[in-house]
Amino acid sequence: MKKLLSKKGFTLIELIVVIAILAILAAILVPSITGYITEANIAKDRANVRTYYSEVALDDALGRSTATAPTGAVCTISPLDEFSCVLNGMTYAVSDSFAGTGTYSAD
Repeated sequence: MKKLLSKKGFTLIELIVVIAILAILAAILVPSITGYITEANIAKDRANVRTYYSEVALDDALGRSTATAPTGAVCTISPLDEFSCVLNGMTYAVSDSFAGTGTYSAD
């Protein structure tokens, strides 16, 4: 009888199947991950705007002007004490008379 040779390794078919499975998983996961990254960036921007709003409110209460806007933000305060910032292409607005709690919204 012939002695069976011990063959080690993977066949080409097995490798193609594994690569196909990995490609399908990547196609499913990549959009989810980019969505989470976008949500995290928006949450970070909201926190930066809220912090800046608090600084402006404190400066207004103390009669000084030392608050520094978040990097890349364009912020405005209207005569009616409406505060808005444009940061990374999104507009964040806070309406409050700088006295008490205000409402927060993001477009």
